[in-house]
Amino acid sequence: MRTRMLLRRSLLAAGAALPLAAAAQPAGPVTILVGFAPGGIGDALMRALAEHMRQSRGVQVIVENRPGAAGTLANERAAQAAPDGRTVALYSPSTVWIVPQLQRVGYDPLKDLTPLGQICTQPMPVYVKADSRFASWDAVLAHLRAKPGDFSWGTAGSRSMAEITVEAAFRQLGLQTTSAPFRGGAEAITALLGGHVDAVASTDFGPLLRQGAVRLLVETGPVPAAGHDIPTFAQLGYPLHAAVAYGVVGPAGMPPPILAWWDAAIRDATASPAMKELVERWFGRVAHVGQAELGLQFREGHEAFARALR
Repeated sequence: MRTRMLLRRSLLAAGAALPLAAAAQPAGPVTILVGFAPGGIGDALMRALAEHMRQSRGVQVIVENRPGAAGTLANERAAQAAPDGRTVALYSPSTVWIVPQLQRVGYDPLKDLTPLGQICTQPMPVYVKADSRFASWDAVLAHLRAKPGDFSWGTAGSRSMAEITVEAAFRQLGLQTTSAPFRGGAEAITALLGGHVDAVASTDFGPLLRQGAVRLLVETGPVPAAGHDIPTFAQLGYPLHAAVAYGVVGPAGMPPPILAWWDAAIRDATASPAMKELVERWFGRVAHVGQAELGLQFREGHEAFARALR
């Protein structure tokens, strides 16, 4: 415990010194890679970040969607890019904590990626259509005990954080279900609205919830969406219940001036009214985390899921 505390202090001290480096803007257009299809919250966040950078820093920014492999294709390309700050990717916990421990990916998340900053945290509930036969999480569980296997649920990707977390809960309860991974939250929602799955576990519920089109049943993380009194996986004692966060990663070996530029760019964008409005529209919480602290979270989250997945 003492070793971990000392490590955290040393990393935070290093992070606090980062802005003292002379910031240097990347020499040329910037590409932000998103490992999911357009339409989800991760895509929306990166497009908002890109727009803020265009307006406040005069840099040309391209947002490129590269869905597939549970979001890891974008991280793989970012990890293989030159460390000049011109190619970065959306960060989500599943691409760092989970997927690299379950399948071969083209990067080591703790060695080949540089955490550049966190933007927000986000609820990740299990939700159904507003007219669903399932009025609550307890109703789902009761139905499955009576009719094993008669419940299908979608996620934003195969072996994603949502899929692993919800699977672990059903496994602990001894219940059989059918999971259906899609190439992004938007595709999972389309399947839900079309009646192809009974429920979805994802972070992309915000706009539909505001329209009254979906009903939240349970929160897979520790804190539910604001204003919604639903049980959480943490309260229910399920094995996995980590908070979801979104941010930006780059390749390893980025020089301090480029790191300082990205630190300031992400910090400024996170503090902007436009980003706050966007995050709250999706029922998230703006929560900037700097590079050193985010790096520590990378390691701690990776270790926690390694233990859970054994």
